[in-house]
Amino acid sequence: MGEQHEFKQIPVLDSGTAITVDKLLEQFAAKPSWRYCIVFVTLMVYWTVAPIITYMPVFAGITPTTSDNWTCISDRCTSLNLSDPCATDVNSETGLAERILNSSEYQWNLDRTSFVVDFDLVCSSGVEKTLVSSIFFVGAFFGLLVGSFLFDNLGRKPSALCGTAMVIVINLTGFFCRNYYFLLAIRFFQAFSSFIIATSMYILNQELLPTRYRNYSNGWVMLNWCVGYPIASAIGYFCHDWNTMFLVSAVLTVLTSIPIVVIVESPRYLLVKEKTNAAKRSLKTLARWNGMNLNLDEVSLITPEKDQELTFLKQMSDFRKYPVLIGETAIQMFLWFVVAMSYYGFNFGWGAIVPDMYLAYIVAMVGEVISTIGLIPIVALIGRRRALILLFSGSSLCYLLAIPDVPFGSSGWTLESVMCLLGVIFVSGCFSGIYLYSGEIAPTTHRGMIFCWCSTAARVGSFLGPFIFNNLFEVTHKAVPLVGLAVLSVVCLLGVVGLVETDDKPIATTAEDVVERRKHHRYRF
Repeated sequence: MGEQHEFKQIPVLDSGTAITVDKLLEQFAAKPSWRYCIVFVTLMVYWTVAPIITYMPVFAGITPTTSDNWTCISDRCTSLNLSDPCATDVNSETGLAERILNSSEYQWNLDRTSFVVDFDLVCSSGVEKTLVSSIFFVGAFFGLLVGSFLFDNLGRKPSALCGTAMVIVINLTGFFCRNYYFLLAIRFFQAFSSFIIATSMYILNQELLPTRYRNYSNGWVMLNWCVGYPIASAIGYFCHDWNTMFLVSAVLTVLTSIPIVVIVESPRYLLVKEKTNAAKRSLKTLARWNGMNLNLDEVSLITPEKDQELTFLKQMSDFRKYPVLIGETAIQMFLWFVVAMSYYGFNFGWGAIVPDMYLAYIVAMVGEVISTIGLIPIVALIGRRRALILLFSGSSLCYLLAIPDVPFGSSGWTLESVMCLLGVIFVSGCFSGIYLYSGEIAPTTHRGMIFCWCSTAARVGSFLGPFIFNNLFEVTHKAVPLVGLAVLSVVCLLGVVGLVETDDKPIATTAEDVVERRKHHRYRF
């Protein structure tokens, strides 16, 4: 393995021979060398850092309670003998409730720093802390809007490199943050750059692999994401200074960016951009990593005979020309919106759902690992479409079963806690499934744009999710958000019915291929 050998799998590559990129990639994957395997195993390692950056406020913003140890540091505070530093009194002139103490009159005796304490957010309504989490997805929203242009114009790899440089600088800046609004800006640009990296690398990874390996590759990507959970919990548990958490994430980003620097650009993308020589160089590099001698100098790479001009105006005109492209994209965007709202609502709300926050993230990781590993054979057995129908059905059922208020002893665990931890298995499966599905439904000419639009819709849901689990539960009966999420899951199920199965079909290259692929579709479960 890894030794030089002739490229015997392809009949003959003489001068004038024509061959497709798919055929070449199939041959590379048929007998991969150890070097080739290492490249693809490590390619998506940045996805391990992404959840660390995403959920950083959960651990960096520990909120003390009035039962925590606090100490008066002013004579006035001592003389008042208050049991709650957040106690209020009604102002006789304004009629409004005002805090009796200000933050300079007492201190929290915590074993770690917290931006909630440093920026005097303990006695606030909680919206300010939730905003630190949710503003992240506003940054992701705009990052993906920019990314939808970058991926299909600048390229997959250059976009990832730009995002990497930016996120490293932003994380280092967080080490020096001493202002709440500066922290909001940092979180915005963390997401802006992080989602450009994660999305561009996912698209690149899918385009460098043959169709039959994408299900397994998608599972591996999601396992990388799952590994980030215990790392995030460990950083939050052992790192007692919240500013240092940003420094740690910067170091991890540098380490995980090495595969991004090494990997080649997508030959599929380069062919669409009519950069045939560059596409050949990418393929030659892949062949060399696989220990193969491949000469493509006099070989023609087959591209579809249809119009391959790739400009923003051409992409937009295709949506008008082919309504089926609009319909499929709209359904996918709705699926991403609902799944992200549920997924990030859970993962930013474990502190309000289960009694032990650190344990919750470990259990959530186990649930996501089960979901990711289990999804691979399920998708292989029944296909992408039916797998998503099954997962949305399961998540809807878990939401409904979480409504009854059934405590389990005095441990703090309830039926809601257990069903939410079970529900995250189904929601995580949907999260993993739509990544794989959308990457295959969208044509190559529009994949970067559609992927970014879908992920942008998801960011809107991601912004709303933490407010649903952290704030909405406090002002209404818990049945209201849970029933709402259950109904949305059923609507998503029906939306999946309207999509085509991609398991047994070649990846569409153009919008015309999307129309052709759909001709024999039947709306059935």
